[in-house]
Amino acid sequence: MAAEATEPTKPTERSGGGSSGGALSGGALSGRRPPVGVESALRVAPGRVRLWALGLFAMGVVPVIGAPFNHWHDWGALWAAGATAGGPDLVDAARHVAWQAAHGVSQAFFAYPPAAAWLFWPFAQLPVAVAFWVQAVLLVACIAAAGSVAARVYGLTPGLAVLAALAWAPSTASIATGQNAPFALLVAIVAIWGLATGRWWVAGLAVGVLWYKPTLALGFVALFLVRGRWRELAVTVAAGGVAYLLSVAAAGGDWGWPGTWLEGARVWLPADAAKNADKAISLPGLLARLPVPWFVPVLGGVALAVAAIPALRRAGIVEAASAACLVGLAAGPRAWGYEAALAFPFVCWAIGGGVGEPWRTRLIVAAYFLGLLWIFSFVTQISAVAVVVLGATLLWLWRWRRFGLLPPAEPGSIPERPATAGG
Repeated sequence: MAAEATEPTKPTERSGGGSSGGALSGGALSGRRPPVGVESALRVAPGRVRLWALGLFAMGVVPVIGAPFNHWHDWGALWAAGATAGGPDLVDAARHVAWQAAHGVSQAFFAYPPAAAWLFWPFAQLPVAVAFWVQAVLLVACIAAAGSVAARVYGLTPGLAVLAALAWAPSTASIATGQNAPFALLVAIVAIWGLATGRWWVAGLAVGVLWYKPTLALGFVALFLVRGRWRELAVTVAAGGVAYLLSVAAAGGDWGWPGTWLEGARVWLPADAAKNADKAISLPGLLARLPVPWFVPVLGGVALAVAAIPALRRAGIVEAASAACLVGLAAGPRAWGYEAALAFPFVCWAIGGGVGEPWRTRLIVAAYFLGLLWIFSFVTQISAVAVVVLGATLLWLWRWRRFGLLPPAEPGSIPERPATAGG
């Protein structure tokens, strides 16, 4: 039988707001309680947890077999960016699409800043098919590495954390569709680790790396502003300056690349958003599907972000950083289902004790199984991942205590879990 989770007792350590130290809100780094393992994470038998996790991972990567028949999904466009990095064919939308057509790969505008093309340059030295499988293997390694780091941050055993990471459907969806969210997840977990351990330069630099896809960095940037984390913010801004210079090099020395890039975005992105509307998971993305003026989705995202400020200020730094990733997805201007890989830190916070039983088991199991339904969004027209992301965001903003979901503890702390009998 599974071990019955008992009522937590007291918080181990409280992490204050502002720019003060990087104390961890509970977790392995505090060294005050044994890590949460498969046997005590949920009110589910350990063997069943392992079986479900491996089954979810297997089902999550199965769609990858369709990649050769679907022109490698999004990977062809990213591979083309790496192949055109450093020349005039990258930023100009017309030239870039013409290059893609000439080389028989997916034709799409490169929606990332030009600097991001350097990340794909090594893969472009290989044939597109070989490069797809190489990057798929590397992304699985990123997921496992993210779980390993998360184990230290959230007070989980490595086995549980890696299983939880592999089973998270948005991450495997990214692999199946030729995207790269697991890399962003690893970088985000490193940023949270830096905040948890007081390594401000690690946190700032990691968020700076996320500038390769700016929408994924916005939650952290907002957190730094709200918490007065000026050193981290300074490093992130400096990294943004370096990214601009790398973009100049990627654009073939064109210092005015932002104008060209924005013109391409203006032409291509609205059509892309309409084509992928069923994959949207953010509040602005969902509102944009309604017959409303353009400013309604913008105001919806802003309102959600503003509503999160008090909670981000008073929560412990690990909880706040985890929630910042989640809120960044929910309030962001453009977020697709696979990018909910960055909701995994919040999932780890919940598993590690952020949500009390019996609701922890109920919500975590529901989130994992709903996440896998992204495959059917073309039928449902609303991604199940959107339900998970927006639902978790709203519950957190309304402070779990009102629903009896959060165990009694000081604000911002993950409570100490007493040892339970194994089953």
